[in-house]
Amino acid sequence: MELQTILNNVDYKILQGDVHVTIESVAYHSGLIQQDSLFICLEGTKRDGHDYIAQAVMKGAVAIIIQKQVGLEFVPKDMTVIQVENTRNVLPVIASQFYSHPSQSFRLVGVTGTSGKTSVSHLISSILQHSGRKVGTVGTLGDRINNTEMNAYRTTPTTPETVDLQASFAAMRDQSVTDVIMEVSSLGLKNKRVLECQFDVGIFTNLSEDHLEDQGAFDDYKESKLSLFPMCPYSILNADDPYISEFIAATNGCYETYGINNKEADLVATHIKDNENGVTFQLTHKEFQNEVYVPIKGAFTVSNTLAAISCSLHLGLEIDDIVEALKHVRRPDGRLQTIHSPEGFTVMVDHANTPEKLEKVLLNLSPIKKGNVFVVFGCGGERDRGKRAVMGEIASRWSDYVIITSDNPRSEDPSRIVAEVEEGMKAPGDYEIIEDREEAIHRALRMAEPRDIILIAGRGNEDFQEVDGSKVVFNDFDVVEKFMNQHTSPIKEG
Repeated sequence: MELQTILNNVDYKILQGDVHVTIESVAYHSGLIQQDSLFICLEGTKRDGHDYIAQAVMKGAVAIIIQKQVGLEFVPKDMTVIQVENTRNVLPVIASQFYSHPSQSFRLVGVTGTSGKTSVSHLISSILQHSGRKVGTVGTLGDRINNTEMNAYRTTPTTPETVDLQASFAAMRDQSVTDVIMEVSSLGLKNKRVLECQFDVGIFTNLSEDHLEDQGAFDDYKESKLSLFPMCPYSILNADDPYISEFIAATNGCYETYGINNKEADLVATHIKDNENGVTFQLTHKEFQNEVYVPIKGAFTVSNTLAAISCSLHLGLEIDDIVEALKHVRRPDGRLQTIHSPEGFTVMVDHANTPEKLEKVLLNLSPIKKGNVFVVFGCGGERDRGKRAVMGEIASRWSDYVIITSDNPRSEDPSRIVAEVEEGMKAPGDYEIIEDREEAIHRALRMAEPRDIILIAGRGNEDFQEVDGSKVVFNDFDVVEKFMNQHTSPIKEG
């Protein structure tokens, strides 16, 4: 695409070169620059893209966009240099234009809130897929089309940087996706990553002061969340939240509310029954009443399900079809399934069971690390023994403390497995061995302090542990949830 076309709707000044050059890719990070790239210099909190202009030249970029005065003596005279007032503000416009405005090709739902984003997104996606739609999801669990993970580049854990986001949207459009559900973080909103997204629905789950490390003042955090709703022609809001009136005021006037405690909401859940198989409740709406069953335990499931029902109705599904679909919902697949403790630490359950997967997960945690990172993991029995020490070394290198435990030992001696993992550990004082997996998880939960992250890796959403030829009921997420319910106030998941 020609640079002049990409710069439509952008105020800019040409410092040298011209805009009649062909752009093959847009890069905002020096590591992404390719031949014939457009390199956009962003000022970050730790790095300044203007310091990487020389790299851009060497790697073959044909045009550079800057926002401040820099020396251009090492830039070839025929290379195009454009100046704008603020590169971060124009990045969404450029990215959307380069990928031909992909969010116009499907229905886009944005989900924001302190917790519940992942769960609500998963529930909506499951309902829509059950109805036969092709659904894209963007968020903590990665970028997916239906249940297939996309090979998408990411530098942020929840809402991708705007160029990466538009690239994923374009891939979804090219595969005829009908609906996309996206988790929208406060930082994603604050940093304008979703500025050029054409939303159809915005969902608000809840708001608390649990995660202010990156934004500081609560009012700034709240304002970031509120900024989603003027972009949405239709909004779905949690009437139980104390800030509901402010979110209603932020909408365009077209909205629906849901709640458990607020009986004035448009969708209300009553007669809630939580048992070992899931949760049931009575759904009341001005147009119908239904009994709803969801095979996912936890009181938080009810509120999240109400949001998902409201959204699915707005997207054209019938209530009977939605209720039937909910009976078949499964918990997310265990990829960075996140639980936020009231004490201020975070637990993530992930299926990472190979060196490559474990290292990728730990590297993805680096940008959001505020305290210590704990890893609880083991290796399966009767499988590749060569990876055990390698995974021990990776866990030791990229975390602050490791608890080596059992995974699925099968008929192999658990002691031998953990001993082989231990061979890869680099720092003797920074790990311990607890063969019993439940005890190991409990140990990490007791050790964690505010701002820490606990990664429980290897099993994801597996519901059984294979021990000595038998299958024993065991789910990492359930162990964490049970512990927190017994030792702390109710948890939030999402």
